[in-house]
Amino acid sequence: MGDVFILNTRCKLNDSIKEAFEAKGYSVKVSELGKDPDEVLREAKGFTSVCLFVNKKITSNQVEILKENGNKLVLHCSAGYDNSPTEELKAAGIRAARVPKYSPASIAEYAITQIMALCKNTHMSYVMTKKADFDITSLQCLLLEDKICGVIGTGIIGRKTVEKISGLVDKVYCFDVYPNKEWISGIKNAEYVDMDTLLRNSDFISVHVPLMPQTLHLINEEAFKKMKQDVVLVNTSRGEVVHIPSLIKALETKKLWGVALDVFEGEKKYIFHDKSKEGFKEDPNLAKLATFEHVILSSHIAFYTDQAIDQITSKTLENYEGFIGKGELDKKAFII
Repeated sequence: MGDVFILNTRCKLNDSIKEAFEAKGYSVKVSELGKDPDEVLREAKGFTSVCLFVNKKITSNQVEILKENGNKLVLHCSAGYDNSPTEELKAAGIRAARVPKYSPASIAEYAITQIMALCKNTHMSYVMTKKADFDITSLQCLLLEDKICGVIGTGIIGRKTVEKISGLVDKVYCFDVYPNKEWISGIKNAEYVDMDTLLRNSDFISVHVPLMPQTLHLINEEAFKKMKQDVVLVNTSRGEVVHIPSLIKALETKKLWGVALDVFEGEKKYIFHDKSKEGFKEDPNLAKLATFEHVILSSHIAFYTDQAIDQITSKTLENYEGFIGKGELDKKAFII
C-alpha cells in the first residue's frame, strides 16, 4: 500500500511534493515517462491517492482503472479540475480535491509581462539583435499610460492583474458575471463595464476566466470583430476560451497588434514536452499561429514561480491529510 502516486508533472512539483510527503512519513511514487497512460494508472494500484497536474488527464474510461486500483482520492495540483471526470469519479465513490489558489500574483505578473513584451516589441528586438540586426524600422512601440486595459474575469487572479496594471495604464475596464463592487471601489481608475464596452474600448485585453460551457470559445469571431484595431490579447486562463481559427482570421486581417497565449486549445500534447523534432505537424492551426511574428506561445508557465510551487505543495499535503483524518478537511478545496 502507498499514499500518493504522482502522474509525472514534468516540473519541480514532482520533487517538491515527494519531499514534503516523505518528510511526514508518507510513501510516494512518481510515474515514469513514455508509457501508455492506462499502463501508468495501473501502477497506482494500492495507493490511496493519485496526484495530477494540468499536463495530465484522467478520462472517463480510466475511472474504472482507479476503482480496480482501490484509489480513493484524486489530488489536483491546480485550481482547475476539468482534466478529470467529476461525475464519473463521484459515481465511483472516489473523492477529488484541488488547490483553489496559489500565488495569483505569479500569473498576474506573467500576463502583464506579456502585455509589456508585445507593446514594446521585446520579443522581436531580442531575435533581431542576436543576429546583429539593430534596425528599428519595424519596432515602434505602444505607450501604456494613455491606454485602457480590459480584464475579463475578476476572480483572485483577475483582481491581482487589475491591481498591478492599474498604475501603468489610464483606465482598467473589468467584466465579470459577479462584479466585486467593494473591491473595485478601492482602485481609482478601474470600473466594471459590460462585455461589449470592454471589447470595443480596450487597447489590451487579459483573460482570466475558468473553463465552463459559458466561456468555451468566449473569444470568438464575433468578439474579435468588436475589438479595437491594434488590440493586444493575452490569455493565461484556459486554452479553450480562445477560438484559434477565429484568432488566426483576426491576425490575417491585421486586427491585432499582438497575442500572447500561455494556454491554447489542444495544449495537452505540447506543454512541458520538447516537440521541436515533430513540430506542429498534427495541428495545422497551431502551425499557422506559430508563423505570426507577433504571437507569443508559451508552455503554461505563468504559474511557475518559487512561491507557487511551495503553495501548491503545501495545499496538496493539507488536502491529503484532511482526507485521511490527520488534519482539517477544507470543504472549499474538495470538489467531491
